[in-house]
Amino acid sequence: MLKLMLFVLNLLFLVFGIEIVWIGAAIHLNLYPLSLLIGKSISEVPAVLVIVGILIFFMALLGIGSIWKESITVIKVFLILMILVFLVEVTVEVSAYIFRSQMYSNLSNDIEKSFEDYDETSTPGVLDQLQIKFHCCGSNNYTDWFKTAFGQVTWSVPSSCCINVTESCGRSVSNQTSNIHSVGCTEIISTWIEQYFSIIRGTSVCFAFGQVIGVFISSLYIKKLQDNYIPDY
Repeated sequence: MLKLMLFVLNLLFLVFGIEIVWIGAAIHLNLYPLSLLIGKSISEVPAVLVIVGILIFFMALLGIGSIWKESITVIKVFLILMILVFLVEVTVEVSAYIFRSQMYSNLSNDIEKSFEDYDETSTPGVLDQLQIKFHCCGSNNYTDWFKTAFGQVTWSVPSSCCINVTESCGRSVSNQTSNIHSVGCTEIISTWIEQYFSIIRGTSVCFAFGQVIGVFISSLYIKKLQDNYIPDY
């Protein structure tokens, strides 16, 4: 019974590891344009998530292998690794919370500065990619563009702000705004990131609970194997 419970638990750990890697990769791919613009550590959290996910995945494989072979030594290694992963997870959770607080306080200023520099040749493509990907316009709304050098010269918004993108569709914004995304990129990106943080928090709580159970079951299973161990003479 203990063997079956530990096996099922490790299968769940395996799925959780894959999920964490997927979340980290998804955040990185979607926030890549933003990380290019603001040049901050916004890409570090996805990288950490991928590393933790891979670590959990191989921990689960080790657990399954140890159960299959019924090796006391390997199960002890698995038990120690599970405790270490738990400590790493707590550290990541605390770091993610601190990162989120800092990110939300700086995100608006960083994005506004990027939009102000839209006339520089190094940023237009990335900014357009960001607005198209998140269906947003400006930092707070489309009027932010009128404060930039680009907007003051052309009195328009980029075509990437348009719901239906056509050539020069942003030039009629002063008379017609129905084809312009009404929500700013700061709000959209903050909401998007918070959704992923909610997923991470929920899965992490479940995983931590599973780890506590795993440590308990592993300890009982090790004791059972030790009690049944018959040394060779």
